[in-house]
Amino acid sequence: IGPLFKGKGKVARENYVIGISDVLLNCKKFLVKDYDVFLVSNDNFNLYPLIAERAGMVIINQYKRPVLNRTEKDKNAYGEIIFHLKDKGGKE
Repeated sequence: IGPLFKGKGKVARENYVIGISDVLLNCKKFLVKDYDVFLVSNDNFNLYPLIAERAGMVIINQYKRPVLNRTEKDKNAYGEIIFHLKDKGGKE
């Protein structure tokens, strides 16, 4: 969650939720009325439902995809999710 030096504890998770949702709230000022936002995350802690709620958005869909080729030291495959978000008032 965020930089490695912040760890993965409760405070780090709370700060991540606040940080990402604040970015989304700021972006909403510049988005068209019926916007679509797509975010890619390896959401091991299931934080994006809370992030979406705090940003006044809803998750319309989640697309799971495997990550097979990594450039970091850790070459193990993992999965990530592409979150499709819309304004809370625009839920289909």
